[in-house]
Amino acid sequence: MLGQQFEREIREQPNVWCGIAQSDKAERLARAIGERPVLLVGSGSSLFMGQLGALALRRRGIRAVALAATEAHFDHVAYRDACIIALSQSGRSIDLLAALDILMPSTLIALTNDANSPLAARATHVIALDAGPEKAVPASKSVTAMAAILLWGAACVAGNSTRSAQTLVQTATDVRDWLDGSNAEPVVAAAQRIARRRSVIIVGAGYGVPIAGELALKLKEASYVHAEGFAAGEFRHGSSAVLDASCAIVGIVDDASRAFVERPLTAARDAEAARFVIGSPVGDLPLLGARTGDAFNTLAWLVAGQYLALWTGRARSVESDAPRGLSKVLL
Repeated sequence: MLGQQFEREIREQPNVWCGIAQSDKAERLARAIGERPVLLVGSGSSLFMGQLGALALRRRGIRAVALAATEAHFDHVAYRDACIIALSQSGRSIDLLAALDILMPSTLIALTNDANSPLAARATHVIALDAGPEKAVPASKSVTAMAAILLWGAACVAGNSTRSAQTLVQTATDVRDWLDGSNAEPVVAAAQRIARRRSVIIVGAGYGVPIAGELALKLKEASYVHAEGFAAGEFRHGSSAVLDASCAIVGIVDDASRAFVERPLTAARDAEAARFVIGSPVGDLPLLGARTGDAFNTLAWLVAGQYLALWTGRARSVESDAPRGLSKVLL
């Protein structure tokens, strides 16, 4: 079976979250940030999680922005001497380490899966993801571990108890039950349809925007299907012209974003594109992924997208454990 390692690591994620729930990682992150403005820096999946974390912090009154490590050379003057959260699965990305040389942070918080990495050695504070070895090239465990710590840490900064050990464990239980049950079967069916499409559009609003970008990246990595993530409202401002019967669209839906996401889904119906949703139901459209509480629903969205990418890759005979032209660490 193609993508065996990728699937194994997808299925290990609920256990990783339970480990985070029993730790003080979120509290330590909140203490390290304090009330200071924050710059989150990463590349690839880590950048999308940085965007998610920055939004979570801004919602709690902390000035925060995410920057692609590869853009630091062109966009660094305003961020000199900042408190930086550096995000990296390996802690060895040359792009990230070079960005830190340029940015010269006053405080460096490393969020990494390797506490013995060069990134960790440079950091003022090291928060280890403890996701365990991740061998498949498409990142899964490290991505959702970053998301869980960042979201919970942002809540801790504001003294908000909505995100807690209890709600994280409940999310882990909901996603584990979904992965182990028959409810995951619609993803396999959706993947068969998506595998025959020319392009996949993923739309979300709020927290769904960085998740849409990350899920598009996963589809490209694991199946070689062209995919793009969009803010649902912005997709209607020109980009919706690409929709036709050769496309598929996936909407990431929760109560807060429903009105924004339903509009491009309606446009996609008129264009005869294949339509799917992640998160909450929309009419009779196929629902992909576990349903869980709002506190950590983004983790369920990420797992649904990872699973969809895995099965789309299998439908296209792609070995998603080791996609062409990619390696686990970019040096």
